[in-house]
Amino acid sequence: MLGVVSACSTVHVTSPSGATIIGRTMELGGDPEAQTGQFRGLEFSGSRDEALPWTVSVHRRGEALGKTMSLVCGHDASWTTKVGYVSVDVVGHPPKMPKINLTGVATDGINEKGLAVSELTLRQSVYMKPGTYQGTSTNVCFAALTAWILGNVESVQALRELLPQLHVLGPVLSVPSGDLVHWAIDDPKEHVVLEVLDGALHLHNNTVGALTNDPDFRWHLRNLNNYANLSPDWPHGGEGIQVQTEIGTLPGAIGHGFNLLGMPGDYSPPSRFVRLFFLRQYAMLRAPPASLNESIALTTGLLNNVFINKGTVASPVSTSVATGSGLEFTQYSVMKIPQMRHFYFKDYMNTRWRLVQLDELDFSPQHTTLPATNVPLADGTVGVEDVTAQLKNANQ
Repeated sequence: MLGVVSACSTVHVTSPSGATIIGRTMELGGDPEAQTGQFRGLEFSGSRDEALPWTVSVHRRGEALGKTMSLVCGHDASWTTKVGYVSVDVVGHPPKMPKINLTGVATDGINEKGLAVSELTLRQSVYMKPGTYQGTSTNVCFAALTAWILGNVESVQALRELLPQLHVLGPVLSVPSGDLVHWAIDDPKEHVVLEVLDGALHLHNNTVGALTNDPDFRWHLRNLNNYANLSPDWPHGGEGIQVQTEIGTLPGAIGHGFNLLGMPGDYSPPSRFVRLFFLRQYAMLRAPPASLNESIALTTGLLNNVFINKGTVASPVSTSVATGSGLEFTQYSVMKIPQMRHFYFKDYMNTRWRLVQLDELDFSPQHTTLPATNVPLADGTVGVEDVTAQLKNANQ
C-alpha cells in the first residue's frame, strides 16, 4: 500500500523584513515489495522505495478541477479556479479506473494572492459523511481541499468567512489512515491550522509556528510544557553544590550542548514538533537572521533536522503489507514566502533549492500558445556543482 504519510513537518521563520518563511517536509512510507499502491485513494505503479511522480504545476484561473479528484469521497464535485496558484501535485488514476487520469491532486502550494497551504497527516481526523450536507453548503472532499483552497480563497480571513458553509467530506473508498490529513494555512498576515475532528471543523491560530502529525494541534501545544527545562543558556545546575576533587571542580559542563539535554531526537510527530519549536526559538533569540538569505539558511537547517533518510524509521516487517507501513523518507521539501509570492522546492536526492517567483508567471486562463504548466519536482541529479575548472583557471 503506497502513501502512508507518517512524518510531515512545517516550521515558520521570520525574516528581518517581516516576511515569514514557511518550511515544510513531505514524508511517505509504504510496502517496499508492492508494485502498485494508493495515495488519497488513487493508484500508482512502481516500487515503494521510490518517490511518487511529483510535479510542480502552474494552475491558471479558469481551470476546471475537482471532478475526478473527489471520487474517493463518492462526490461528483467540480469547480473553476478563481485564483491562480503553484502546487506540488501527483498524478494517477482512481482504483479500477485506468482510463481516468487525475490531475491537480495538490499536497502543497501557494497562490497568486500569497495564500499558502500544506496538508499533513492526522490519522485521528474524522470528516463529514458524504451526502449529509445539501443546499447552500460547500461540499469538498478532504483529498481535494488543498487544491480547492488554493484555487478559490485569497486569504485566511476569507477562509474564516467560508467556514460556516464548508463541509469537508470523508472517503467512501478504503484509504490508509495515513492518508487522512489536517492543513497548515498561511498568508502574509495570519497563520492557522485547520482540523476536522469528530465531524467538526476546528481552526486554530498557529502562533507557535510549527505543525507535525498526530495527536491534534492542541495536544502538541500542551506538550511543549513538558520541555520547560530546556534552556538557551549555558547550564548552571552545579552552582551551589560544587565540590573540589582531584580532577577539578564538579559537577560542571564539559563541552557544549548540555542546554539541550532532554530534547527528543526521534522522528515521532511529538518529538519533531518540540525540536522545531525550541531550535527555532533559541536560534531567533541568540542569533536572529540579519537578511533574507540568513532566514532561508535557518529554515533549511531546521528542515534538515527532521529530514528522514531511507531505512532509518522502523516498520513492523510482519505487518508491512497489511498496514501499509514501510520505507518512510523525505520525498520533498518546500519553502513558501507569502509576502513575496516565492515558492522553493527540492527533492530527496537533489537538496539544492529551486525557486519559482509567482509574480513572474501568467495565471490568465489557459491558451494553446502558453508553455507547459508543470515540471518534474525531481530532476534526477544530486545537485552537485563541479568547480574543478574554476580552480584550474585560478592557478593559471
